[in-house]
Amino acid sequence: MVIRDLRFYYKKYEALKGINMALFDKHVTAFIGPSGCGKSTLLRVLNRMYQLYPGQHATGEIIVDGQNILDPKLDLNLLRAKIGMVFQKPTPFPMS
Repeated sequence: MVIRDLRFYYKKYEALKGINMALFDKHVTAFIGPSGCGKSTLLRVLNRMYQLYPGQHATGEIIVDGQNILDPKLDLNLLRAKIGMVFQKPTPFPMS
């Protein structure tokens, strides 16, 4: 996975500012930092959970298997089958 110039917004507030990184297959990656620094936001962007909430959007590129997962034409069910999340506490989706 390669992340290029990833920016994430809560309405007009830019929460993630120009993230660039590579994540490698069969490696463990840990995101560490203080509360409120964007760790959970970054993880939510990786499977586009932010789209469930109005006013949130991302720009840049996240390339997985040669495809930009921020492409609006991408099938979200297929994406979420590849990139799952395990939550610390149960978090129901707003539509369930």
